[in-house]
Amino acid sequence: MIASPLDALREMAAALEAEYAAVPICPVESESPDGADAVWRESTALDAWRAEHLVGAPCNAIVVAVWPEQHLSTPFTDMSPTDFARRSEWPFAAWCAALGVAASRCADGGAIVALAERPSPLDCAGWAPESGVADAVEALVRSLARSEGQRGVRVNGVTTPARLAPAHTVAPQPSLPSFPGRIDHEVTQAVAMLLGAGVAGVTGTVVHADCGRSWR
Repeated sequence: MIASPLDALREMAAALEAEYAAVPICPVESESPDGADAVWRESTALDAWRAEHLVGAPCNAIVVAVWPEQHLSTPFTDMSPTDFARRSEWPFAAWCAALGVAASRCADGGAIVALAERPSPLDCAGWAPESGVADAVEALVRSLARSEGQRGVRVNGVTTPARLAPAHTVAPQPSLPSFPGRIDHEVTQAVAMLLGAGVAGVTGTVVHADCGRSWR
């Protein structure tokens, strides 16, 4: 399992009996006090992590979950360029590196699941960067499913608002009263399902483990 350092994801890795490899998410600094000229701090941490994990024995099943530090819900118009970069650009760079490693390390006939945080559509106000990253990850899932499918590799995604769900959701209420669900229960079971042989013909799809909040 390739994941950012979060206790809940470590618990998921243990439940799936998976090896855990934390991917670094580099910080962002600003060259100006008002944050107008956001720049990425020069760092080789992500490149070094990628080079280290590109080599090694092939894996039959890989879960990728890049979950950065959680931020407060913030109106898009109130975010500085630095804030937006910290919440979107660096996490997406880490996603690209981690999914690239997963595609390289996944054995022929294996399975990859990308687990992304995404607020449900009705509750996404204040979570613009996180919503954008999740949508981009869905596009990467479809792209990898297409490119790696020729060697029998299935690539699917799971989205969850487990850490991003607001205290009071707008109507309508989700289908299941357990919304938003738990990482160690609803989310882990969705990931395990997509890794299993029982969905051998499923690839390039995304399951929303949000207890029905994304129902339209």
